[in-house]
Amino acid sequence: MLHTRPQNGSTYDVVVIGGGLVGACAACAIASTPTLNTSRVLVIEPRESKPWTTAPEKFSNRVYSVAPGTKKLLEELNVWKIVQKFRYRPVKRLQVWESATDALIVFQNDGLAKNVSYVVEDEVLSASLWTRLGQLDSVDVYHGTAKYTIPSRSRSRDSSASGPADAASGLEEETNEPDPDDLVKLTLSTGEKIESRLLIGADGFNSAAQENAVGWQRFTSTGPIAILPLNETKSSLVWSTSSDEANRLMRLSDEEFLDAVNFAMWDDSGKNGAAQAALKTLENFFTYLRPSITLTRQIPPTLTGIDQGSRAAFPLGLGHATQYVAPRVALIGDSAHRIHPLAGLGVNLGFSDVAVLRRVIQEAAHNGEDIGSLRYLLDYERDAQRRVVPIMAAVDGLNRLYSTSWSPAVTLRSAGLNFVNACDPLKRQIMRRASL
Repeated sequence: MLHTRPQNGSTYDVVVIGGGLVGACAACAIASTPTLNTSRVLVIEPRESKPWTTAPEKFSNRVYSVAPGTKKLLEELNVWKIVQKFRYRPVKRLQVWESATDALIVFQNDGLAKNVSYVVEDEVLSASLWTRLGQLDSVDVYHGTAKYTIPSRSRSRDSSASGPADAASGLEEETNEPDPDDLVKLTLSTGEKIESRLLIGADGFNSAAQENAVGWQRFTSTGPIAILPLNETKSSLVWSTSSDEANRLMRLSDEEFLDAVNFAMWDDSGKNGAAQAALKTLENFFTYLRPSITLTRQIPPTLTGIDQGSRAAFPLGLGHATQYVAPRVALIGDSAHRIHPLAGLGVNLGFSDVAVLRRVIQEAAHNGEDIGSLRYLLDYERDAQRRVVPIMAAVDGLNRLYSTSWSPAVTLRSAGLNFVNACDPLKRQIMRRASL
């Protein structure tokens, strides 16, 4: 891979705006796919990548729960073996419970034979993807920014846009194909002018029970708190809460913050008596119908220390582009959708976008068609939205449901949690959907 300044007048098959996790994965996917590996790919990313030979001793404070489907994609792209070279942690069991009642659900495969997910640090994923990019001769990288104009024929009200998301935001339902010679025109921050058959927007929403093998998530009145394993003795904390509470937590000393975390994981003072009594009645009823049903609760861990300077706060948001494509333009990852982290699906949805987009442009290339053809890009939009929208709605609904202390709602959600935990076929279906 050349960290290059493209020559004026160059034409690329694909330009990826944004070299974060999803953008770098998209470039890897195109350059690693046999039907597409002769395509010229340019990644435009303002930040310089940091090559690694070994993982740093200190863990990153931002991690992802990588779904089995995402791991499969990364294996196909020869990225996962680089992740293995650095570090990751398998999760064999995930226990989710709430603070208002004793309701819980446990996700695990039979006999803990297969992993539920894999905890990987943001920096490890990024370094692995960029290491793989460096092995691909058909990929160039430009460290800078670019302005561009998309073809004005078909589905576009205004062809001049400041970002990929802007390009897709004012689209009309007209599906005439762009002229083969009417390409995306880009002007780099250094002044060179280039063209591309396809522009991929990946520059984010502003367009980025064995030895510690259990993940923990508890729903509290101020938001979910999760602990994900990093190695035998260390874990990563993900605590979603209000802005005011986040600011208060960031001001605490390490000792005070540690106490706050353990309090949030263990405190029972917020139990809803009416809901708990109703839940107990339902549990007895379920046990009467099916005596084999048992709710195995594993005691959550107590945190004993925190790495100095490892705390950080990140803004959360929910957003969705109504249209993911325009002529010769496709949005992926946070450029297309943002989701609450309570289910750990955000980056996995982005990688799933990459898999779908790779499939449709591979089909176009196989059929001798233009990879920027709107007919194929609309297939990507349809398939991606069919997957993303229901998940976004479900996650947002869960977040709202667990944000109330109203007794009927608490009873309903607690009974539902226990019911799903007792219904193995339904739980397996949820795990399959979450694996993406």
